[in-house]
Amino acid sequence: MEVYQNLWNQFYSEALLIPNKSDPKVLIGDESKAKTIFEAPFIPNSAIKEYRTAEEIVKSWRSVLYPRRSAGGRSYSLIGPVANLQSALFSFVKDIVLQKGFIEVQVSDVLPKVITQACGLNVREEDGVHPIQYSLTDFPSMCLSGTAEMGVAQTLEGRTFDEAELPLFLVAESRCFRPEISKSASEAKLYRVHEFNKLEMFAICRPDQSSVALDEFVQIQKNIWNQLGVAYRVLDMPSEELGAPASRKFDLEAYMPGRKLFGEVSSASNCTDYQSRRLGIKFKDSNGNLSFVHTCNGTALASTRAMIAVLETFQTKQGFEPPTALQKYLPKDRSKQKLKISPV
Repeated sequence: MEVYQNLWNQFYSEALLIPNKSDPKVLIGDESKAKTIFEAPFIPNSAIKEYRTAEEIVKSWRSVLYPRRSAGGRSYSLIGPVANLQSALFSFVKDIVLQKGFIEVQVSDVLPKVITQACGLNVREEDGVHPIQYSLTDFPSMCLSGTAEMGVAQTLEGRTFDEAELPLFLVAESRCFRPEISKSASEAKLYRVHEFNKLEMFAICRPDQSSVALDEFVQIQKNIWNQLGVAYRVLDMPSEELGAPASRKFDLEAYMPGRKLFGEVSSASNCTDYQSRRLGIKFKDSNGNLSFVHTCNGTALASTRAMIAVLETFQTKQGFEPPTALQKYLPKDRSKQKLKISPV
């Protein structure tokens, strides 16, 4: 009997690695096949001869510190103006999302690995060397969450909803932990860090509602960046960029003029029933029949990259002028203050 149980466990472990089916509309191929479906163009400020990076802009503010004892070269602490900017961004974005009828939830940042695996995170190392999540030394079956999506999924595990309750839209703010490595100089400092704050949207719905929910997430993301006044583009991602759980995925990339690149600041995915089957999340229809729900997730705001895009876009010859959308969320003595950029 033990032999059969071991074989079953091995079979089940391998089955968990099977990815979701791609939506028929998804283009087949790698990142080069990504299709731009919308772009809000960048309009340069003629008064600025050379755009600086966010880190160069805030250097003289003494508002970003890099304490190396916590997480190495990708550690950072925010003090004063930059901390105010991050808080303003979250307040602004949360207002937009809550006005859409989302229910706010608070979730754990420490999760069982079986949950992250059920959400579609392959626990194997990406290249055989670098892990893709932080494990707890004293509790090896536990890990730090890489996104609030997983904490929300854990909260919903094993639940059965009445059909009338769907769709259900949730939003959660959390700290995200990722042992990522930079691939270029442009990804240094605040761009690719080991921990950051994120506001995550999550939907559970009937199978016939998930495509609409995904579109709603993308529209909310576009609305956020339209109101901020930052140039961006929306990409329909190809098959090799979907990851295991997504059937379809859109990325939103904001333009960062100091870095002279578009950087991913949010994504939105329709995971259909991939996660719900692994987590046992179902709904009961009017006839009493049980079916698996569909789940969708989308980034409302990721702190550090959003700040990079805003700082680099709204820098001025004298310093930095916060975008109009954020000024009511900033301290009165800072919202109109043109902070001086340090000389080269």
